[in-house]
Amino acid sequence: WFDPWNGSKSPVDIGGHGTHTMGTIAGVTTGVAPKAQWIGCVNLARNLGNPGYYLDCMQFMLAPFPQDGNPFTDGKPEKGAHVLNNSWGCPVVEGCDPETYLPAVSALRTAGVFVVASAGNSGYGGCSTVQDPLAIYEDVYTVGAVDIQGNLAGFSSLGPVEVDGSHRVKPDIVAPGVDVVSSYPSSTYYSAGGTSMAGPHVVGVVALMWSANPKLIGNIDLTREILNETADPYTGSVPECVTLSGQPAFASGHGMVNAYRAVQKALEIR
Repeated sequence: WFDPWNGSKSPVDIGGHGTHTMGTIAGVTTGVAPKAQWIGCVNLARNLGNPGYYLDCMQFMLAPFPQDGNPFTDGKPEKGAHVLNNSWGCPVVEGCDPETYLPAVSALRTAGVFVVASAGNSGYGGCSTVQDPLAIYEDVYTVGAVDIQGNLAGFSSLGPVEVDGSHRVKPDIVAPGVDVVSSYPSSTYYSAGGTSMAGPHVVGVVALMWSANPKLIGNIDLTREILNETADPYTGSVPECVTLSGQPAFASGHGMVNAYRAVQKALEIR
């Protein structure tokens, strides 16, 4: 546990967002991978962050260090995260530009950390609304949100990525993100919506895949390939801005994540 904001020594969650996303990943009754172990970092203690604290947390996930230790000399990469959930984005108002986290994301990928990010909740603004790091990066697996009927949530940010001139297809995949019930502080449950709720589903699936077949651990390319190949085709509605030539990838990526098929495919790897 690391809290660069307030220095808390044990897990605490003022707003509930982190508890909710963590419950979707590893909750006993709500989680995709209920036996997964987790570590956490307070990268957003309020609804406005900054690049420095985001980087502090990414460094902690790469190589955790003692509460009062030196990150550069006491960090232990062998204790680092296998899969990293990022239910946040860093807009310009927080001091970010499209290249702010490229070195950090590159380091995480080199270390074999599978980085997942929520696409963002600006979909009502139309296409090219996946516009904030980390969701815009090629090396990050970006997740949009669908509802229980399998339709894209109206808030789910859409591709292509234009802020860096790449015209990159995003999101990479979609997952449940509307009226998602998960854990909440004070031993309660809460129903929430947003791509913040969708990303953790995919994090949990990767945890299941790597647990089922440890040979996949650190193999980012093959893991992404399996997730893409085993996803269910998206058959829901698409926003008006999505053209036939670009779609439905700019809205739904490779489709709806399928945990069972992904783990089945993972078990076939020798």
